[in-house]
Amino acid sequence: MEMNRLADKEMNLVQENDQWKIFSSPVSHIIPNIGLRIEFPNSKKVFAYSCDTEPCSQVVKLANNSDVLIHESAGVAWGHSSASQAGQIANEAQAKQLYLIHYPNGNLKENNLLSSAKGSFGGPVKLAEDFMEFEF
Repeated sequence: MEMNRLADKEMNLVQENDQWKIFSSPVSHIIPNIGLRIEFPNSKKVFAYSCDTEPCSQVVKLANNSDVLIHESAGVAWGHSSASQAGQIANEAQAKQLYLIHYPNGNLKENNLLSSAKGSFGGPVKLAEDFMEFEF
């Protein structure tokens, strides 16, 4: 394993090869955190991922015209986003699909989260699950 310190700037190119380009940006959380954008030049697909964050312009830029946005939905709290806010970010970014991650479990899990996100985003919304796979 190799650890690298990432530059604290928006759309920082982390790695590039024939198969992908990976960008990072700092996001708004209690402790330093990042979001990622992965571009796949062969398929012209884009995958965006947001860790713990409040809604912020950096995530909108990372997810701009993405095919898939995975966004946290822990709830309205300092350093976090609600499902509705994740939907707003997906809408602003013009993402094609939204997957919610880092969400409450139990009664709040399925219906409230999905309907809340769909209230602010017109595209498909799903709950991310462990071991999900995406092909790009």
